[in-house]
Amino acid sequence: MANPINEGIKRLRAQHKLTQIELAEMAGIPRATLANMEGANSNPSISVVMKVAQALGVTVDDLITRRQSVHVTKVERKDMPVSHQHDGKFISTRTSPISTQNLQINDVIMMPGCNTKGVPHPEGSHELFLCLEGTATLEVQGEMFEIEAGNLTYFKGHLPHQYGNASLKPVHAVVVVFMQK
Repeated sequence: MANPINEGIKRLRAQHKLTQIELAEMAGIPRATLANMEGANSNPSISVVMKVAQALGVTVDDLITRRQSVHVTKVERKDMPVSHQHDGKFISTRTSPISTQNLQINDVIMMPGCNTKGVPHPEGSHELFLCLEGTATLEVQGEMFEIEAGNLTYFKGHLPHQYGNASLKPVHAVVVVFMQK
C-alpha cells in the first residue's frame, strides 16, 4: 500500500529542490526523522507532519494528497504564520512559504499608536515597505520618513529600523525582505 506522507514529502521536497538536510533544518526536526518519514513504513506524529508541511508552505492535506500542482503551491491564509508585537498593535502575516529562504513577504497591519522595532537582517539584505492604506512612519538609522498609501520605501535591511503609526487609522502594508547569500 502506498504511503501518502512519504510520497508527498518526496514530491514537494523535489519540487522545491531541497535536500533532506535543508528541509529538516527548516522544519526544526532531525534529518533522520525526515529520512524515516520518507520511508515506505513511516508512521510520524501529527506534530512532526505539521512542521514539515509548514516548512514546505502547504497544508497537511496538501502534503498527503496529490491534488496539488507540481507547478503551483497554494497556501491558505489560515496556514500562514502570524506574529504579534507591541501589544498586538503590529500584526505580521508571513505570506511567503518558509521554504523560500532568501525572500520574506509579510502582510502587515499597524494599529494606531504602533511603534515597533524592525527585525535586523543579515548584511547585504534589502527591505521594501509598500504602504497600501494609511500613513506609516519609518525610522532607519535615526532618520525619519513618512510613507503614505501607494508609496514604497527601500532600504538596507541590516540597518536599525522601526515602523510606526502615529495616525488614528490602521496602516496596511506589505514588507518584502530579500537576503543575498
